[in-house]
Amino acid sequence: MPPDLLPPTGFFVPGKAACFMYRTDSSMVLVEGLVAAPGLEREERSQALDAVILACCEEAKRLGYKLAMAYTELDSVVKRVERMGWTHAGSNNHLIVLPL
Repeated sequence: MPPDLLPPTGFFVPGKAACFMYRTDSSMVLVEGLVAAPGLEREERSQALDAVILACCEEAKRLGYKLAMAYTELDSVVKRVERMGWTHAGSNNHLIVLPL
């Protein structure tokens, strides 16, 4: 993804994981761009992903947002965030875009 498409609010464990928060003009934020560096040990990867997700949610709450939403096709991500209190609200996600 080109850097100019990323939002200014991002959370990083340097060299390990990243997650971004897209702010909206409603009470909802979109959590996207969850990535982890390849080659990490399973536990190291898990801790880094948990850290960036939690940081994103804490910032959203601090800013007054009431709902965080994310899209994924990965069952592992669904299981990870369900441990953090998220609710699986749908299935068969599709990404659609329109260049402007």
